[in-house]
Parts: sequence; C-alpha cells; structure tokens
Amino acid sequence: MKQAYTKIPAFLQSFLAVVLLASMLALGACQTSGTGQPHTAQGVVTNDPSSLPDVGWQTWHQRQTLNREDQAIAAQQRPGLKTVSGDIPQTPVKVALLMPMSGRSGDLGQAMLKAAQLALFDVGSATFELMPLDTQSTPEGAAAAARQAAAAGSNLILGPIFADDVRAAKPVAAQAGIPMIAFTTDWKLAGNDTYVMGFLPFAQVSRVAQYAQTQTVSPLAVYAPQTEYCDVVISTLQRSGAQMLRVGRYAAGETALQTLVQDFAVQSGITPANPEDVNSKPAGTPDFRALMLPVGGESLRTLVSLFDIAGIDNQNTRFIGTGLWDDDSLTRNPALYGGWFAAPDPALRRDFEKRYLESYGSAPPRLATLAYDATALAAVLSRTADPHPFSRSRLTNPRGFAGIDGLFRLRPDGLNDRGLAVLEVQSGRARVIDPAPTAFVGSGS
Repeated sequence: MKQAYTKIPAFLQSFLAVVLLASMLALGACQTSGTGQPHTAQGVVTNDPSSLPDVGWQTWHQRQTLNREDQAIAAQQRPGLKTVSGDIPQTPVKVALLMPMSGRSGDLGQAMLKAAQLALFDVGSATFELMPLDTQSTPEGAAAAARQAAAAGSNLILGPIFADDVRAAKPVAAQAGIPMIAFTTDWKLAGNDTYVMGFLPFAQVSRVAQYAQTQTVSPLAVYAPQTEYCDVVISTLQRSGAQMLRVGRYAAGETALQTLVQDFAVQSGITPANPEDVNSKPAGTPDFRALMLPVGGESLRTLVSLFDIAGIDNQNTRFIGTGLWDDDSLTRNPALYGGWFAAPDPALRRDFEKRYLESYGSAPPRLATLAYDATALAAVLSRTADPHPFSRSRLTNPRGFAGIDGLFRLRPDGLNDRGLAVLEVQSGRARVIDPAPTAFVGSGS
C-alpha cells in the first residue's frame, strides 16, 4: 500500500536537532486500559527520522510541497505518475463534513466550514471532494446528514462537533462502513471506526502535572465541580504520581460558592478575616503549592476571585488548569497571571489565524483548527491510488501527523494522542514555558 506521506523538510530536521540539545520532554497522552481507565504514553523531542511524523502540513514548506505535487498531477494527468505521496488517485475521493450550518450553533459551524475551506486551498487536490452537510444543530439533523453522506458514497466523515450529534450519526456511519473523525471531546464515543479528535483532558492533565513535578511545585490541591470531566481530571492526577494534598468538590451549577471556598481555604491553613474589622484580611499561606482548577471561562474567573477574597491567590500558590484555559480572554485577568496549563503551541496556529482573518474578516473560534487539521489530514491521505485511502492502518499511523495544532495521532481505540506544550498565563498572551514534543514513543495502541 502506498503511503500518502510528506517528508519533514531538511531545514526542519536541523531545527529539531537543536531542540534536542535543549530538552527531553515527557508527554502525557491518553490510552485505555482493560478497566476502561486512561493511562499515559510518552512523546519526546527527537531528530530520529524513524519517529518523526512523516505526514505533515504544519509548515509553509510542507504545504508548498503538497501543492507542487498537485500541480504535477494536474499537468501530467496520466496513470502511474509517482509523487512524494504515491500514485495518482484514479477516482475522486469524497469526504463529508458534518457541521451545524444553521440553528443555534450555526455560527460555529460556518466558521469551521471556512477553516476547512482554507485547508482545501492550502493542501487540497484536484481529486479530493469535500461535501459540507448541515446537521441543523440537532441530533436528528446529524443522523440525516450522515445518511446523506452514505448515500453520496463518502469515503470518510469529518464531524459532527457535539456529543449528542456524534452519538446520533455514529450508528449510521458504522452501518455504511464509513470511518468518522468527530470533533467532540466525549471520549466515550470513540471506537468502532469513530475517532475523537477533540482536545481530551487526560493528556493535558498528565502533561502539566509532570511539568509541575519537575519544577518541585508540590503538593497540590484540586477544587472542582462534581462533573464527569473533573472526575477524569482527578483520577488522571492520581495516576500521574502527583502529590495531592486536598480535593474539594462542589455541586455542578452551584452559584453560592463564597462560603464553600472560604471553608476550603480554612482547611488549607488560611486564617479568615475578622468580620468585625473592616480592615482585616485573611492571613497565612495554604499548605499546598499548586491549586488545580479544571474549569474555564466565567466559572474560572469567579473561582479565582473568590479564592483571592479567601486568602489564596497567585502570590502564594500556583494556579494550574486544563485545556479549558486555552482562552485568550484569560490573559486579561491579572489574578490568573503565572498560571500553568497544557495545550498545543499557539505559535503553530498563528499563521492560520492570520490567514483566516485576512480571508474572512473575523478571527476564527478556537475549535476551527480541528476542522482545518482534519480536512488537511483527509486531503493528504487521499493522495494515493489505494482504493481504501482511510483504512484503519492509514488513519492510525503510529508516527502521527504534524498539523497546525501540533503533533497528533489517532489511536486504534478511537482516542487521540497530542504533543502538548506547557504554557503560562501572562498579560495579553499565554507564553510557552516548556516546548511540545516532536515525536511519539510507542505504537499508540
């Protein structure tokens, strides 16, 4: 079987050699054990060509290589022409993109469709056909769109975004024998030729916990709502070997948090302010050095404010988060400055964000990169005469792929591994303080 591979350019391999001299990193990534619990795999910084991804569109040079191949195919138009990616496809490859292009999530779906179109412009080929299908922001619409994809003879389905939509579309795709790369973060939907491409919490938590240990930032505490997502965060921390001193939980949706947060602070060694003295402030330092807050957006801003009132702030503890912190608006909150989280290196997607803004007149939502990378992956793998361009062996290449969200690979169990950087929240930006790995160790099975 011909592999649709683009070799890492020589200049990039030289750069990686320099990075190798600088550091050797560990990546926490998700696997599933026999008990259904995730455990960790590793990625490293290496220049070993047998480990580096051999399918990539991450850099301008990689995209130009793919474009030159497509131009050669279009110019020659004869069977048997060899390219870096293999033989010329003899028939068009059809890929369906299931997006909510109408309804309550229509704006997000339209933005992700634009990102996919940008990927087509960058790495698409004359024999690759992308078919956008509207899920109408409902599970019923997602199932109907999947049936349309099957009827049209699609070789692969990209999307949907939301868990309920994936749950509705998955059996339709399975019955038609069409693999699906979904954008959800619901790991329970992975498997049976459905691949979850969303940013999963396992690797994020392991990565930042391992970095905190190397910086001797321990012990740590956790304060989190009672949700399944946070259950996974806590269990991942426990398996990472992190020294956990205290775990505080509160009901999901709870709004009266001030007393609960103050009680947690008192348990941590903080003397509360004297209510009879208006000038009194909490005293002492917490008995932990880091506090994991696995929430994002307004919930995170509220929690950090309440902890500040209770005497725990970024002056006496290190706030740590998950990928939910990968939000530019948080860099405008001084209370979070110095906080750590793991996420793809934002430098890799800046060119995409710039070109998206120039093309469409607005900034892309964070999830837009998923649509770009999935479309680019499908377009690159379609450059083959193999009648099954999206077979399991091709989709689950253990060396992974180099996309604009960094290193990633789809696993045989339907989950994904990602090469993540550790970032620190600073004024106006999140700065990389520990670079992302550039290659995976192990098969990813």
